[in-house]
Amino acid sequence: MTATDCNPPANLLPDGSLTSRVGTFIGRSVEPLALRWPDSANWLWRDGTLSPQLLKLARTDAADDPFWSGLAMLFGFDRWRTPHALTDVAGMLPPRLPMAPLPMTFLGHLDAAPLWSQPWRRGRAACMGCEFAARLGAQLRMLHHESMPGWGHPLSGEDALTTWPIRARRFAESKGAVDAASRVDWPAPQRAVWSLPDQRPDQYLFTATDHFWCDWEALVWAPLEFDLCLVELLIASVEQREAFVSAYGSDRLVDLDEHRKAMRLLAQLLELHGPAGESWIDTHPAWLRI
Repeated sequence: MTATDCNPPANLLPDGSLTSRVGTFIGRSVEPLALRWPDSANWLWRDGTLSPQLLKLARTDAADDPFWSGLAMLFGFDRWRTPHALTDVAGMLPPRLPMAPLPMTFLGHLDAAPLWSQPWRRGRAACMGCEFAARLGAQLRMLHHESMPGWGHPLSGEDALTTWPIRARRFAESKGAVDAASRVDWPAPQRAVWSLPDQRPDQYLFTATDHFWCDWEALVWAPLEFDLCLVELLIASVEQREAFVSAYGSDRLVDLDEHRKAMRLLAQLLELHGPAGESWIDTHPAWLRI
């Protein structure tokens, strides 16, 4: 299973008692929605109002999930600690993004887990192909246009880019990859940008008239090279590469060769392509080589 799969095997539903408690908590009936991935971060429901809402209850956290644990260790961000402030992040992004982020509202805690809502939109989840690759290229062109003040997270603070090499290597070593970390270079990055480490197509929704960014809650400030190396792992063909670069701009690409091995090691340790994604990451073509 990789983040480019259009038909992931998971079909998980919350149990009936949890659905009942969510309905009681918000004061209206809710319909559970099947999860597409076994490591999905939230349980999902749709309420039955005239203006339906998508309800998201956190089901994984920094204590038991490799991705959220890694995000807390490396970037200092834990959504369980700042569930209310997290909703402000969408307003910090550049305006008029090609795939606009759907706003989130914090509703409170249920059994200590944060519960959020988003406006319901009927559509289809995006799938990796040339159309999505082009839209992602246009999206990242805007997100990468302005440099962030440092790497980290706007809710927990940022660090100077000069600290990235030692901090990223120490993170890798703390995850048990001491030998692997010693075999790759850790050069200083050029600048920091908005980055979604768990980027994958089904976090975007295509409707008849618009395209929305549904799942952006893991956004961080990360090195540009980190984000481009992760995007490279999504591209699966020459045609998708050309579609992405045409929209992103070939003149905006940076040299990733010195960074690629270290960034791919971080992708493995964060399990961005699942616990069995090592082969996909290790053997993936360097699509964004300039």
